[in-house]
Amino acid sequence: MKIFSYNEYIKCIHTLRLNAVLQLAEENSSYNIKKKTTHNKHDKLMKSILRNKKEISNLINQFLEPKELIKEENLIRYTNSYISKKYKSKEADIVYKLKDKEIYFLIEHQSSIDSSMPYRILNYCIDIIQEWCKSNRNKKMIKYPIVVPIVIYTGDTKWRVQTNFKDRQISTRVFERYKINLEYNLIDVNKLSTNMLLKSKSMFGYGMLIEKSKNKEDLRNNINLIIRQTENKYELEELSDIINYILNDILEETEQEDLLNKIYRKVGENSMSTLYDRLLAETKNTLKQGRMEGIMSIIKNMLSMNFDDQTILKATNVKKEELEKIKSEMKVG
Repeated sequence: MKIFSYNEYIKCIHTLRLNAVLQLAEENSSYNIKKKTTHNKHDKLMKSILRNKKEISNLINQFLEPKELIKEENLIRYTNSYISKKYKSKEADIVYKLKDKEIYFLIEHQSSIDSSMPYRILNYCIDIIQEWCKSNRNKKMIKYPIVVPIVIYTGDTKWRVQTNFKDRQISTRVFERYKINLEYNLIDVNKLSTNMLLKSKSMFGYGMLIEKSKNKEDLRNNINLIIRQTENKYELEELSDIINYILNDILEETEQEDLLNKIYRKVGENSMSTLYDRLLAETKNTLKQGRMEGIMSIIKNMLSMNFDDQTILKATNVKKEELEKIKSEMKVG
């Protein structure tokens, strides 16, 4: 397991006067980082999964293999996203903290190659510790926290970026001992087999398998594998959400309907009411924001799930004439 400890922190802050070094690097380096948007399918899929503490505990236990298993209830979501105050254009994805321990898990998702990743991870780790210092400035004899950096890569090409910051520093025998030894943990989807991801029996593993899909046919086949693999109703319902709201403009409507029907047959009728309740809650939220386009999308999804007209009218509060128009467009009888 790769960590960033107090010793490395001291080297960064005091020995190398890191603030000056980072300022110089920021002024003279050029970064080729693609901006993340909410429309990015990779980011939306992985971030939705990584916000689940159960998935994070599974991820840490499976890929980092700590001596003591990390339990879901012992994880605390630190922030929605940890933004460096010095470098506001760079944003870490998610930070979790162990309950009652000053140990932080910094998780960064990448769908494309970023050659500045060692520097970015270093910056995030420093900032986390600095923020921790500010909140504990009145305490005496304190020990500094540990940051465990994790980079999840779901791109197509091979990850060729160094995982240790010291490998990006100049070579010198005389001052070799002063290099910053900070290495992040890399989880590369290209190195994970389909069988391994299926055996993980977790939404993170299934999400990574979806990310491995090279084309639409591959995507459809992988989703079918997941449906056959899992008996967990929660995972199946999460998969239905992914198909409905994240992959909705990648898969054809007939493909979506086929996959959703397989899920609903496996979930069983008892869980259909739960699905309806979630759709109803989402519809109410959409109505409040006045997004008619979102309502239309929900109606189409409910039609593809074979909900009856009365249920759809009750859930969406649209007029029967509007419903008939949508059904006509979708060629639904």
